[in-house]
Amino acid sequence: MKTIEIKNTTKINDYKEVDGIELSTITKNDSDKEKLSGLLLYGYEMKFGSKPNENREVYEKTSINKFIEDYFIANKLNIPVTIQHCDDLQHLCGRVLVVETNSVGFYFVVYVPKTFVNYEILYNNIKEGILQGFSKEGYATDYEYRYNELGEFDYMLIKEMCFYKLSIVATPANSLGFERIAQTKIENSTKLVVEKDKTIEDELFV
Repeated sequence: MKTIEIKNTTKINDYKEVDGIELSTITKNDSDKEKLSGLLLYGYEMKFGSKPNENREVYEKTSINKFIEDYFIANKLNIPVTIQHCDDLQHLCGRVLVVETNSVGFYFVVYVPKTFVNYEILYNNIKEGILQGFSKEGYATDYEYRYNELGEFDYMLIKEMCFYKLSIVATPANSLGFERIAQTKIENSTKLVVEKDKTIEDELFV
């Protein structure tokens, strides 16, 4: 796997319009024959680091895996994508093609079809840097409150959560969670490919 450029942000780090490409080029599964026409978005929703995010949260690296496996993959469901955490049809814009939990963070590939009613508005807001990142929708099911030396609340450690949607947002909460600018290989990553006709696929990247 080629190296991934890691920046000090969780902003959407790449996007492109596609027309008629096969889903297999994204999932690397030859049986995925669906043709994609629309917008592909790539980026980290969460980068692991020593500091809590802007919501005073720290996530364990496996915190979203179990729910994705037990609900979405087991039931052959897609992870839906919204805009600004709104649930109406004007904001329900696409689906997650790939979730990758690796040593850096939670990495997503998102597909927004051209048939989405507000496609041009969404595309322009991403191009202009107005919609900038991803954000999880869900709630913690296993967590601990952590306190500083003075006994004051410091952050919430989230060990496991129900993660039921991904949202494209203007101000991602996890932008300060990773502290270095580097170019690195992603080692020991677990790739969770969410597809209707496929079970979980674990791959080791070096």
